[in-house]
Amino acid sequence: MTQLRSTALTADDLPQTPATAAPTLLSVPAAAPLAPVADALPTQAQATHLLHFEPLAAQGAGLDIPCDPEGHVGLDALGDKARNDYFFARALIGCVFARPTVKQAMPLMRA
Repeated sequence: MTQLRSTALTADDLPQTPATAAPTLLSVPAAAPLAPVADALPTQAQATHLLHFEPLAAQGAGLDIPCDPEGHVGLDALGDKARNDYFFARALIGCVFARPTVKQAMPLMRA
């Protein structure tokens, strides 16, 4: 049996720095310009693909969520039920659902 010994830190254990020392500024590399968030997320009209969650059990139902060709889901474009279903499926990958795959959406047929 191993004995664990707890040690508490005191102010004397911390490194001493002069009170008048100015903080050191770090240089930050220039970032690429960012696209507006609204342009980066797919909307219902742009969702040409589906993120498909296949059930692991034979009697389970799969789940399809609109996404872009890379599998990015626009959470702001989803309704409450679809967003909750998406979070549910993501949380249960490996338990109820297999890893999602991206499928091309079938076009709507108009009469």
